[in-house]
Amino acid sequence: MKSKNTLLDFLVISCSLMFIYIRLVYSSGMLTPDSIQYFNQANDFWKYKVNFPLGYPLTIKTLSFITGSLFSASKLINLFSYLGIIIFSYRKKFYFSQTLIVFSFYPLINFYSYSISEPLYFFINYIIIYIISKIIDSGFSAKSSITLFFLFFLLVSVRFSGIFIFAVSILFMFYITLKKKYSLRSFLNTATLSALGIIIYLIINYLYCGYIFGKRSHLEVKHIEFFSAFVPKMIFSIGKNFSIFNAILHKGILAKISFFHMYVGLGMIFFPVLYALIKKKEISDFSIYLLFGFGGILVSLFYSYYITYIDDSIRIQSNAYLYLILFIVINLPKNTINYIKILIIGILIFNSVTVLIYSENIKTYISRYEKLIDSSSRDKKMFIIYKNINDNNERNDARLLLFKAILIDKNYQIIESNATDHHEFEYYIRTSDITGKP
Repeated sequence: MKSKNTLLDFLVISCSLMFIYIRLVYSSGMLTPDSIQYFNQANDFWKYKVNFPLGYPLTIKTLSFITGSLFSASKLINLFSYLGIIIFSYRKKFYFSQTLIVFSFYPLINFYSYSISEPLYFFINYIIIYIISKIIDSGFSAKSSITLFFLFFLLVSVRFSGIFIFAVSILFMFYITLKKKYSLRSFLNTATLSALGIIIYLIINYLYCGYIFGKRSHLEVKHIEFFSAFVPKMIFSIGKNFSIFNAILHKGILAKISFFHMYVGLGMIFFPVLYALIKKKEISDFSIYLLFGFGGILVSLFYSYYITYIDDSIRIQSNAYLYLILFIVINLPKNTINYIKILIIGILIFNSVTVLIYSENIKTYISRYEKLIDSSSRDKKMFIIYKNINDNNERNDARLLLFKAILIDKNYQIIESNATDHHEFEYYIRTSDITGKP
C-alpha cells in the first residue's frame, strides 16, 4: 500500500510539473497586464513605481541575476514555489497527500505557469498555515512568534491582502488561547510580533512610493445597490469560480450549464459548512481554523469588491479557495485520497495533450518578435501604435504582452500611442504586426 501511495505521489508531481512546463512552452508566455507591471518595476524600482508591493518584483530581480531574464526569473519563482510547498509538506509530514492534491488540482495548479505573485504568496501562506497548526496543537513558543513576524512581513510584501490572512489568524489564535487556556501573554507577544512584521513593511512601502498600500484612487467606485445587485453578482461569481466542473469540462459546455455550474460551486461551500456543523465535536481545531479562515477571507474579499474596482476572478478568490479545499481534502475518508490522485493524473495528462495539440510553441513567437524588434526600433526605443489605445482587449492581448516582456528584458523604452499619432515617429510598430499571424 505504501509503495502504491509513493508511486501515485510521484506521478502527481511529475504530471503537475509536465503540465506547468507544457502550458508555458506552448503558449504566448502566460502573461497578464500585471506581469508587465511587475517586470517594469523589477527592471527599475525607482522610475517605475506602481501599486504593487515590492516583494514579488524584488524576487524576480534577484533571480534574474541567475537567469539573465526577468521573464525566466518569474517562471523559476513558480517552480521553486510549487516544489517548496511539496518538499516542506513532505519533510514536516504535514498532510502531504492532501497538500499534493490541493496544489496539483484546479484552480491552484493553473497559476504556476503565469508570471504573477500568487505562487510565491501561496508558498508563504502555506507555511503560515503550518505554523498556526502547531500553535493550535502545542501552544505558543518564541520560535513560532518570531517565525510569524518574518512570514507576515514577507506575505504583505508580496500581496497586501496578506493583512486579511493576519486578521483571521490572530482572531482564531485568540479563540484557541481561550479554549485551551494557553498563556494570554504568549498570545499577545505573537500577535504583536506578527503585526509588527506587517507594520514594518507598510512603512517601507510608504517610504518607497508615498503610500502605505500604493495609490488607490483609481480603484474607487460608486457603490451599487447592495442586496439587489451586489449580492447576486457575488453569489454567481463565487459559485461559478468554485465549481469543480472548471477542472473537467470545457468552457463552452460550462456556458450552457451556467446555473447548474454555479450551484455545484455553491454546494462546495454549503456541504463542508454543513458537515462542520453536524460533526462539530469530532472535527479538529485545525479544520475549524481552515473553515474560519475561508469565511473570513471571503468576507474581506466581498468588502474589497464593494469598495474598490477589482475583478471577481478565481485568481482574486483563490486564497479563500485554498482554505476551503484544504478543509475538504483533510476531512475526506483516507481511502478516497488515492482515487482523487488518479483522477488528477488523468486530468493533467489530458490537459497537457490538449495544449500540445492546439497551441503554438513560444519559440515561434520569440523568434518572430526578435526580428520585429531589430527592424522597428532605434536607440533602445520602441513605439507601439494601437488602433485604439483605450481598448482593453487590444492592450491585454497575450502576444502583445509577450512582446513587451521581451522589450523590457532588453531594456527598451516602450512608448505607446494611438494610430492617429504615428506620424510623429520615424520608426514604429503596429499592434496588428505583433498580434497578427506571420
